[in-house]
Amino acid sequence: MTRWRARNRDEGSALIVVLGTTMVLIILATVAATAAMNTNRVARHSSDWNQALAAAEAGVDDYLARLNKNDLYWQTATDCSNPAMKRPNVSSCAWGSGTPVGWVKVPGADRAEYHYEAETGSTPVNGTIKLTATGRVGTVTRSVQTVLRRGGFGEFLYYTVYEEVDPANDSTYNGSPRSTTWAANNCVRYWWPSSSPRHSDCVNIQFAGGDVINGPMHTNDRILTGGAVRFKGTTTTSWPDCAKTGSAKKCYEKAGGSNPIFEKGVSYRPEIELPTTIGDLRQYVNGTNPLVPRTGCLYTGPTRIKLIATSATHSTMEVWSPYSRTALNPGCGNAASFASSPNTSQTMTIPHNSLIIVQDIPASAPFTVKQNANGSCQTGTISVYPQADDWNETLSDARCRYGTLYVEGTLKGRLTLVADNNIIITDHLTYNGGKTGTDSLGLIAGNSVKIYHPVKKSGNNFSDMNRPESKGLFKNAVVHASILTLMHSFNVQAWDKGSTSGLGKLNLFGSFAQRYRGPVALTSGTGYEKNYEYDTRLRYAPPPYFLDPVRSSWGIKAYGEISAAY
Repeated sequence: MTRWRARNRDEGSALIVVLGTTMVLIILATVAATAAMNTNRVARHSSDWNQALAAAEAGVDDYLARLNKNDLYWQTATDCSNPAMKRPNVSSCAWGSGTPVGWVKVPGADRAEYHYEAETGSTPVNGTIKLTATGRVGTVTRSVQTVLRRGGFGEFLYYTVYEEVDPANDSTYNGSPRSTTWAANNCVRYWWPSSSPRHSDCVNIQFAGGDVINGPMHTNDRILTGGAVRFKGTTTTSWPDCAKTGSAKKCYEKAGGSNPIFEKGVSYRPEIELPTTIGDLRQYVNGTNPLVPRTGCLYTGPTRIKLIATSATHSTMEVWSPYSRTALNPGCGNAASFASSPNTSQTMTIPHNSLIIVQDIPASAPFTVKQNANGSCQTGTISVYPQADDWNETLSDARCRYGTLYVEGTLKGRLTLVADNNIIITDHLTYNGGKTGTDSLGLIAGNSVKIYHPVKKSGNNFSDMNRPESKGLFKNAVVHASILTLMHSFNVQAWDKGSTSGLGKLNLFGSFAQRYRGPVALTSGTGYEKNYEYDTRLRYAPPPYFLDPVRSSWGIKAYGEISAAY
């Protein structure tokens, strides 16, 4: 009996151990399953988190694709036919407070969707679109905000279509031996086409040994170098040989024993097309579009503007515009006063963040233009311009009926100046905040932007003239601006005439784009040496209403993640 009872107690203990072990195993299995489920949830959330960002970026790509298919797509701030833009309270689409947010599935993704909204109110001014795109996967959403802009001329310090003197330059093509008519028929082409190359009598322009190009440069034509010119930024050309060979030595040509320095190399880039007109900019100053506010000024005929920085928030401007006879926009002066006192200026605040256009005098203008026999303005018609005996007034672009702008001074603010004819820089043109502030100036000329250099002709000789207002010669000119010449050049008046001791350096901070290479000096010493420095702010903050290249694509200029919009 004693032996039986002992064996029964042993068996009971074993059952307890088995039950305890089973319970422990069940607990461990439960913990493991719970951990696995939590791990799966974390993994799923992590996957959804990453996919939501990718979905938001897919939304950006979708909007960019629509823009590059139709570069005016932005003008419809909300496309009612695009479900990715659907959201509450958009009156233009009759979407009310109960309208749900629209989501579009990402192609090839099971659960990923995107929604986006575009802010285009400032697009006409600065060329940018602020796009907020949100991606959604399950309950996870992430939003990114991007700034979109077309590839602009602000990408370059220096841009030309043709690396030659403008065929319309009647100072160069004066009939000895070739005329402007001949040049127009033989020189409006690139240097290289084997079937119809540029004629050898066309005047090509080379970079000189003392030149410094401190920023990105592009030309659709061939680069011709002389001396140890230094290219400090990326340098590109559309010369086909550069693309075919891949050799830097086939991307430019040396004149004589030149030894150019390309600090960041030289390579091929496809052609970039320059616009030929100012497009729809006039609607911002002439009131032809009732939906567009007239924020800028419109002056008629030759006009002088002197920018003056004061303690006020923005510069004032002193304006002489004797042929602006019709009513002017508010804040742009009094037309009756210009007519009655043509040599008296009017002072007003600049139209900050807007533009000023100087137009040609219409053929139907009901007044007489005081001009010389060759059509140029009589001496002192526009304040102190033109000067007596200035040989430049004999050229074909010096016509008193043309919209020519004479400008100088210091800018405090943001402004773009546009002229149907030429813009002539008569003295230093600088930013009040220097090279690091927020000031920005655009100069757009239908023909050319020129540095003022009056000369007097005596027989076959030319001598430099001092400028009016006791300013003397314009030496070491300083220009802060983004310059765009639609049909002609950025150059110096009478660049090949006058004293061979030179005028010092032409110090440009900003950028310029031109159809034909504008000469600024002769190697014999007349004119200026070039000192061009790129304003890197132009990549993101161009001057107001500044033009972009034709057919350039839209792209992302800034990108960042923000708190989820939905």
